[in-house]
Amino acid sequence: MAEEEKPVAELEYELEEPILAYKEEVKVLKMRRPIGADLIRVGNPVIFYPHTEPPKIEHDMIKMQLMIARLSNIPSASIEKIGTRDLLGIAWMLSPFFIPAL
Repeated sequence: MAEEEKPVAELEYELEEPILAYKEEVKVLKMRRPIGADLIRVGNPVIFYPHTEPPKIEHDMIKMQLMIARLSNIPSASIEKIGTRDLLGIAWMLSPFFIPAL
């Protein structure tokens, strides 16, 4: 008998300004947690420099846009409409999933 699939936990980010996706207003961006397939398809949206003091993190925003679109099931064109503060907030919220556990 196959093991029951566990529901994928959701991540939520409340947008300062709503966006349109599929002609519907989105005020809270709901995303699933990333899995290996997301990393393989999109690439790593976080550039991590562990050997600097302090360690440094940068975001590849093109990959981050694609990752957010993939995790939220919202078109990339809609992700482009997210305000910069919100986009950076989402990027930082997702960052821990894309750096190694040290």
